[in-house]
Amino acid sequence: MNTGSFDDFGMHILCIDDSASQLVLYRDLLEGMYRVSLAETYEEAVACLSSMRPDLILLDMNMPKVSGLAFLDILRYTPNYASVPVIIVSGDSDVEHVKEAFRRGAADYVLKPYDGEELALRINRLFQLIARARRSERVSLSVEGSGVLAPAQALLVQSLSDLASARDNENTRHLERVGLYARALAETAAKNPLFRNSIDGPFIDKIAEMARLHDIGKVNIPDYILKKEGPLTDREREHVRTHTTDGARMIDMIRLSFPDYAFLDFARELVLSHHERWDGTGYPGALAARAIPLSARIVAIVDTFDAITTDRPYGKAVGFDEASAIIAEGRGTAFDPDIADAFKFCQARFREIYEKQGEGAPA
Repeated sequence: MNTGSFDDFGMHILCIDDSASQLVLYRDLLEGMYRVSLAETYEEAVACLSSMRPDLILLDMNMPKVSGLAFLDILRYTPNYASVPVIIVSGDSDVEHVKEAFRRGAADYVLKPYDGEELALRINRLFQLIARARRSERVSLSVEGSGVLAPAQALLVQSLSDLASARDNENTRHLERVGLYARALAETAAKNPLFRNSIDGPFIDKIAEMARLHDIGKVNIPDYILKKEGPLTDREREHVRTHTTDGARMIDMIRLSFPDYAFLDFARELVLSHHERWDGTGYPGALAARAIPLSARIVAIVDTFDAITTDRPYGKAVGFDEASAIIAEGRGTAFDPDIADAFKFCQARFREIYEKQGEGAPA
């Protein structure tokens, strides 16, 4: 296929569409000229984004759960993907929807049914426009990540954290604070002889980083639920609860691309289990006591503390002292009693984070 003088052979295109037959059409049209990744769900899309940053995304407007417009917002709020061009391919011809897609950052809008050659020409035109910037960026990345694993891991975690932040409280630094609180609580708990063999320096470093990923599954929760003012319906509440299993499934998919990244197993356990309760009445597995992974028992406390001290669409924040009392009341029911005791002994550090990093603190 002659699409112009620019050599875009081998560039990477991520195609996102809930129709398996449409994904087959993309593959048949584009494979051979480009490297093509296919995603039928947002879990698969996040896994693809995490394993290799694409040069272009083809996105369906009418995806289940979260719309194409909402996913455009997620990408724009995520620094590692904000500059990736997105072509909306949709059967939605509503002029206002088309204009809204461009307002939210779409590079192009193609109506279904489309002409395959025209779509290929549009893709090539976009690649010509971004070629120079992409080449310089790749040179920069290749120098920065020359064979060093730790920076690559940090980049992956930061990208996933940015995705999670774009879905929930992106303006409140919730995930940043959760990481800081998790480190403080883990360091204090490590002084308890009960945790001497389980909480060491590497554990503390990992939980400080991985705690920021605890809500990655919320990429699948629609805006109307996340931003709803007032109580959720039973059905909406059940939908929100799926963010734990959805998040774990995303980590599983990413793990397939990074078999040597064992730290992702640590992330998976706290993503899946941070809403379990000590008394066994939590979700998704109704685990109890020490059957709940230690990382999740720590994140359960710090996530709760930060959530109730932060303004949310469904409720106003409570003060530091009231939040501390709520954690104490949950000792032995919602929370591991020994971790809850550790929380009491690191109040000064929590207050410092609360005052310096809270909503009222300067950005």
